[in-house]
Amino acid sequence: MKKRTLLMALSLLATPAIAIAADGAQDGVALNYNLIDLVRFGGWVGYIIILFSVAAVALVVEYALSIRLQNLVPDSDAETLEALIASGSYDEITARLGADDCSFLTAVVARGVRERERGYDAVIKSMEDASDEQTGRLLRKIEHLNMIANISPMLGLLGTVMGMVSSFNQISVSVGGVDPRRLASGIFEALMTTVMGLIVAIPSLYAYGIFRNRVDAVVATATTRAEDIVAPLKNGAGNVR
Repeated sequence: MKKRTLLMALSLLATPAIAIAADGAQDGVALNYNLIDLVRFGGWVGYIIILFSVAAVALVVEYALSIRLQNLVPDSDAETLEALIASGSYDEITARLGADDCSFLTAVVARGVRERERGYDAVIKSMEDASDEQTGRLLRKIEHLNMIANISPMLGLLGTVMGMVSSFNQISVSVGGVDPRRLASGIFEALMTTVMGLIVAIPSLYAYGIFRNRVDAVVATATTRAEDIVAPLKNGAGNVR
């Protein structure tokens, strides 16, 4: 289900003006523009919105591959940590901190094991701090998608306002009466950036919500798994050297 929703978001982000082109094809007379024409109407603001859509697609793909339970809480790491604690090899656990392949689970457990001599409560407190730190990194990572969702409609509004100003300025200096068709055409072109911005923002915000929920789920699983791994320390196993 999650893969399906992510694919839907990607399809919307990759084609920010397809919906407008489809409407034009149905009416035939009202709109006779292809996708390139619609994008060109947006001007330089429209091109920026398109760049944002490309960036959003790249971020969605990257998050979908990296923010996964098997990457952040791998079973292999859990089994290794359990074996090291059982054998009393605590230095090997703490040595994993800062390594390139250090997972979320390993970082949390290693921070806790490092405080084993201060008691089990200190271990749990250190693990909670490490979990909050790792969670903050993940949330800051996906915040880029939220920023795109917030900035895109603002850029669209900027393009619309600039287009309206330009349209009315041309009408004000025109000689003779104002042609309604010319006014409507100018307004249509100006509104294109708003449409593009909204089409990028809506799926971006939806994808951000999906990844935010995924982070919460992964953190909850990692915290529970880490507490189970260090449970032997509660019985005084931390004195083993």
